[in-house]
Amino acid sequence: MPISYREQAPLTCPHCGNDFSAEIWLIIDADEEPETAAALRREEVNIVTCPHCGARGPAGAPLLYHDAQARRVLFAPAPGAADHEIREQARELHALLVGSIDIEQRRPYLADVDIAQDMSGLAHLLRRLDARRRGPASPPSPPAPLSDEPPPLLAAVEALLAADTAADLEQALAKHPELLEPATIVTLTQLAEVATAQGEAEIAQGLRNARDLLAGMSRHTASERLTAIPPEALQALLNAHSDAELEQAIARYPLLLRPEIDELLAVEIETALASDTERLAQLIEARRSMLATFRATLAPAADLETAIEALLVADDEDAIAHVLDQYPLLLSETAEQALWEFAAEARAGGDEALARHAIACRELLRRVRAGLEEDRS
Repeated sequence: MPISYREQAPLTCPHCGNDFSAEIWLIIDADEEPETAAALRREEVNIVTCPHCGARGPAGAPLLYHDAQARRVLFAPAPGAADHEIREQARELHALLVGSIDIEQRRPYLADVDIAQDMSGLAHLLRRLDARRRGPASPPSPPAPLSDEPPPLLAAVEALLAADTAADLEQALAKHPELLEPATIVTLTQLAEVATAQGEAEIAQGLRNARDLLAGMSRHTASERLTAIPPEALQALLNAHSDAELEQAIARYPLLLRPEIDELLAVEIETALASDTERLAQLIEARRSMLATFRATLAPAADLETAIEALLVADDEDAIAHVLDQYPLLLSETAEQALWEFAAEARAGGDEALARHAIACRELLRRVRAGLEEDRS
């Protein structure tokens, strides 16, 4: 009996409003569907095309991923699902998964289902786990240099990090105006990830430091507050179906990183709901979550690591409240995702107690966030 499962699902196009049906994956078994599992890592699963207007986007369906060799079960809920809906979706798909596995083949790990924030979060964790299994990549042989000068961007970053005073910083920016290009922040993020994958921790941290410095300067030098999202920027955001496409949209429309964008997207969601276009509201909410996660990555990674360590050692309610006051970053979706990945890595390392404690802390943060959102509403 096959473990993987897909079905024809009724969908409504968020662009033209017409109904259609498309085949979507609900359960993917890594052994049965290696190509589909690879597509999941590229965030290309359950992307559908409307036959009426040709618009292409995510189907908005839940997904359960099973890897018997890695002894893992991962779940991504449908975008915009409430907590009780997430539990119901996970329970139904988990029952299908277990029921499709012969009794003698069932193992204890099947009872542990890790829940991701969304499909992007699930794909991100799979890529991280793949990197851990492969170990540090062997550095490639350097090509013969064409000149003694470093690449322009790296030379600019070196000058930026070497600036000890405000005058040095101004001189570095004057000499390397490309640092002020909006796409530079995205490029530095990508270079840091490559350096990390190759085991160059010191280089990766330097690139992140430069990125964080430029991001802080961008926030302080931003022009007056936006009152509406330009239509072309909103369309570029809605068309971003993966982290890579989101980075491209931000590089083209850097105003998407402005802090007021989150509130403006909330207004767009309310407008869509008022117009009875719930699918469009869900799509905007999904992109809003992706954008918030990316924006949070611009915060120094060391701050988040320190905050998580403080949360994990807090031993009572007063201590936890103090940690949350000291590190408000913990109430972001990025912190939730980081705790989930921490738990996954702890479980992979055989420390089940630490993994369960991290998951309990993550659930606590979710309850606190939900309570704060209720108070604001």
